[in-house]
Amino acid sequence: MVMLKSLSLGALAALVTLIAPPSSAQTKEQLLEAFSGNWVVFDTAFSTSSTPCSLSLENKVELHGVVEESQLRPVANSQNCVVPLNSVSAWDIEQNQLVLYAQQDVVVARLGGNQSRVTGDLSDSFVSLILERPNGDAYQAAFSQAVRQHRCIYLGYTSDCAERSDLAASVMSEDGGVVASLGLLVNLNVRDQPRRDARIVGTLPQGACLKVNYCTVASDGIWCRARFGEASGWVSKTALRQEKWPVATFVNGCEAE
Repeated sequence: MVMLKSLSLGALAALVTLIAPPSSAQTKEQLLEAFSGNWVVFDTAFSTSSTPCSLSLENKVELHGVVEESQLRPVANSQNCVVPLNSVSAWDIEQNQLVLYAQQDVVVARLGGNQSRVTGDLSDSFVSLILERPNGDAYQAAFSQAVRQHRCIYLGYTSDCAERSDLAASVMSEDGGVVASLGLLVNLNVRDQPRRDARIVGTLPQGACLKVNYCTVASDGIWCRARFGEASGWVSKTALRQEKWPVATFVNGCEAE
């Protein structure tokens, strides 16, 4: 098993919560306003077409007929989404989480993060969800600018440029469980959620072979999830080294295998 340096199981197992908002947005009403609007899922696995799955979270309540408690939640609508996101009809901020609801008070997902990206797991599922604003993550803009400048995504600490195959998503195998192997090219931070601002819960050494059980795509690239004992953590396939050099942090497969 790959060991994490400075692993905090408590941090890994912590509830997904919304990052504290600015001082000007402390009340629930202000949080609803801050997190309302349009959101998209950049992973095509969540979409029914070439257009990304999108959710519109409105900061309004629509009442029809006999008013029940569930009708007091703000309205949500989905487009081009697969099950269960296609059933989202309401949302709310509860216990510092953004909660997506289907009809009859069915919880679709509980998410945490910031006003640009929220993450979490779909209810009763191993599938993780990354919701972002339509213009994507600010980190991706900086990464793309660095790629244009250097005309290269470097393989770890080397001066070699990654091939397209090096940057492809991992293919999961069902040998001994649904897993894929990643060869780490750098000392890599592990975060408790697939967000750049999420808590760092440990560091994996360069050269390690990491088994992951799920990967997904965000605006800033591929994120993969691994198990560490009873907890899990996330690693990103791309990074800006010293805030300047665009690098691939791992490749698919391990030389040791």
